[in-house]
Amino acid sequence: MRILNKKSNLLLLGFCLTGIPALFAQDSINPDTSSVFTTVETTPTSDPTVTINQDPRIKRLLDIQNELELKGAFNNNYKVQLYNGNMSQAQKILKKAEAAFPQWKTEIKWETPDFKVWIGNYRSKLETDRALKEIKKEFVGAFSFKPEK
Repeated sequence: MRILNKKSNLLLLGFCLTGIPALFAQDSINPDTSSVFTTVETTPTSDPTVTINQDPRIKRLLDIQNELELKGAFNNNYKVQLYNGNMSQAQKILKKAEAAFPQWKTEIKWETPDFKVWIGNYRSKLETDRALKEIKKEFVGAFSFKPEK
């Protein structure tokens, strides 16, 4: 804390003493005349509001992105391969898998020179292993893998 010197103390005391007579004199001042002190009225502030002007297409794009994420388009999801071979046998396996496991999406992929039957789109290795355990009851040669993009 800084200690004031004598000149500062005297100056401060002078300001204080000059304001005291004005306080006592205010009682005798006519209310119609102006005084040393004025009143300030403040108005209550209104609640702030924020308006966002957004293109409606942004909402539609976000919905599409969420849908694609649920389908696994952006993720490195796991799948289970049921068959690898010719097209006629692949179609038979596909129909059998769709009947046995309607809860999972089944598809045929062609990778030179064979057709492959894939089932599911699993987000984790644990989820894939649980499904594979159930699938192996019907398709003994099934195995899980992570497809390359």
